[in-house]
Amino acid sequence: MTELSRFVYAQVRLQARYGQLPDQAVWQRLEGITALSHLLQTARTTGLRTWLLTIASGTRWDARSAPTGTAPLNIGVHSDSHAMEKSLRQQLRQHIEEVARWLPPPWRPAVRWCGLLPDLPALHHLLSGSDAPAWLRDDERLKPYAHDLQALRLQALRDSPYAPLLAGGNGSVDLAAVWAAHWRTLWPKEASAADRAALTELGRLFDNHYAALRSDLARDGMRARDHLDQRLRSGFRRHPHQAAAAFYYLALTGLSLERLRGQLTRLILFPLERAS
Repeated sequence: MTELSRFVYAQVRLQARYGQLPDQAVWQRLEGITALSHLLQTARTTGLRTWLLTIASGTRWDARSAPTGTAPLNIGVHSDSHAMEKSLRQQLRQHIEEVARWLPPPWRPAVRWCGLLPDLPALHHLLSGSDAPAWLRDDERLKPYAHDLQALRLQALRDSPYAPLLAGGNGSVDLAAVWAAHWRTLWPKEASAADRAALTELGRLFDNHYAALRSDLARDGMRARDHLDQRLRSGFRRHPHQAAAAFYYLALTGLSLERLRGQLTRLILFPLERAS
């Protein structure tokens, strides 16, 4: 298979998954729901169903009795937010690996590096020297780094795929910036000027987004997120048959899962239907 045919192969699959991403009308409908069971039922009728098919109402997943590397957790109306977040992290990592396999081999390391993004908050916590909470110790991906002794944590991380993130060695480092710097080193040497420009633009979009959140979070964080969504969709459409399209798609997927996570967390922690 030639590189061009591989990009065509990838584009067909990316386009299909892009078409499943919820639009603003879907989010408005979901965000008006006040019961977890209703949210799960309704969301399964949308493009979010691929992330929720394993979520079974009324069941609970026990991390202590499950084998290492098991499938995503079952989450229902009686489950906790940590189990839900673990399920979404697992599924996102698996999907990123799937997308990596769609692209030509030179681009796969840069895509696979995206699989570390869901773990940055936990890594920041571990690098700060804080005690590892129970939810982190229950995550098979993160548990090996949850040593009580900071020296053992750092050594385990140096021997892991997370090693490039240890540039500063402590929790004061901007891990997102360190992640992005290493991501750029993974772009293939033969990457086209068009791909490099598109990916540089993608990084700038997120820089601007986080700057907007820092300045306007209390006033209009929702509008900043909607603006980022629109710009990412525009970028995906403007870069077909390029490796950049995969990264724009993954950014949109992450944004959708962040929004879904917020909805699920709100209704798990504040189950209004139980108070009625």
